[in-house]
Amino acid sequence: METNKTNIVIVDYKDTSATRSTFITKDHGKMSAFKNEGSNLIQDLKDHTNRLISVDVSKTVKDGSTYFNIRAFNGAVAGGIQETKPYFPSQDVRTQADVQAETIKPMDLFNERDKDTSFYTAYAKDVFIALIEDKDHNDILLENCMKIAIELVKQARDAFSQ
Repeated sequence: METNKTNIVIVDYKDTSATRSTFITKDHGKMSAFKNEGSNLIQDLKDHTNRLISVDVSKTVKDGSTYFNIRAFNGAVAGGIQETKPYFPSQDVRTQADVQAETIKPMDLFNERDKDTSFYTAYAKDVFIALIEDKDHNDILLENCMKIAIELVKQARDAFSQ
């Protein structure tokens, strides 16, 4: 497994499991870091959010997908923001000017649709529970209760989004 040293700027992060965090970088996209890579690795990365830092990155291809993993934190880079080089020469990377010209929206960093889906799922569950607890509708099958709950949530969503 090839590891290359590169400079990155982390703009956001998310603890995706007890042993892994996903970091969003300005110029290289998503990268993961694992606790087994070093006892302080994840905390060091979190502590240096929005600063130019030097890291060791490995590239892994699994099931047709490419993953970039941060293997080591080498410290903050003196001099602040500067143009970064690609961590794998064959990979196209935007220039620092392109990155600075963009406005990064924190809500877009992780899939907003996933958050909406979990809200709608919670609403449908609440409606489902209300339907099965309703004494006047005890003759409705459980599968049909869930279908009714989902339809009611969709109707409410559509009505309020107009």
